[in-house]
Amino acid sequence: RPYFELNSVLDGMFDLCGRIFDIDVKRADGSAEVWNSDVMYFDVHDKTSGKHIASFYLDPYSRPADKRPGAWMDVCIGKSDACERDVPVAYLTCNGSPPVGDKPSLMTFREAETLFHEAGHGLQHMLTRASVGDVAGINGVDWDAVELPSQFMENWLYDEPTLYGFAKHYETGEPLPKEMFEKLKMQKTYGAGMMACRQLLFGQMDLELHSNFDA
Repeated sequence: RPYFELNSVLDGMFDLCGRIFDIDVKRADGSAEVWNSDVMYFDVHDKTSGKHIASFYLDPYSRPADKRPGAWMDVCIGKSDACERDVPVAYLTCNGSPPVGDKPSLMTFREAETLFHEAGHGLQHMLTRASVGDVAGINGVDWDAVELPSQFMENWLYDEPTLYGFAKHYETGEPLPKEMFEKLKMQKTYGAGMMACRQLLFGQMDLELHSNFDA
């Protein structure tokens, strides 16, 4: 946790987005109404033109009293010529560790991975160039492809230069120990064979239902 302070993780993720998508992500609190003081608001600009191309809300912390578990991305405003909407807006919702006392939000690696995952969905929505609402952003994507952008973003956490750009101790500034990074990479493939068998079972069941089950 000490190596994954929320604001540092966000800075690292936005730096990555700038490198691979040529965008600037800037905090824009106060420019949109929010439903809780935890919620952050961001604007996305094209680096080359400076054009405001998207915005998103980020609700990062767990609030068991009024917020369901899990993490999700959803559409606030979709891009659509017909509706005269050119700037898509997304919701990114997580249930990460909130600040405690005088300590900032210190994330587990899994929480950081979840944030990158949901950001991947959000980027597909926000960076769309399609102007027809039914196929813009996350709309009209086949189910077997919906997780591609989210898992694409997740994988950057296992890229050493990317991770070490922000994985620093929140008090000392020391980088994540190398042996810890190696363990994180090893855990990614732990039990991968069992997970592959699970997916094959899903496929077999799907084929069986569609081939032999008569509703």
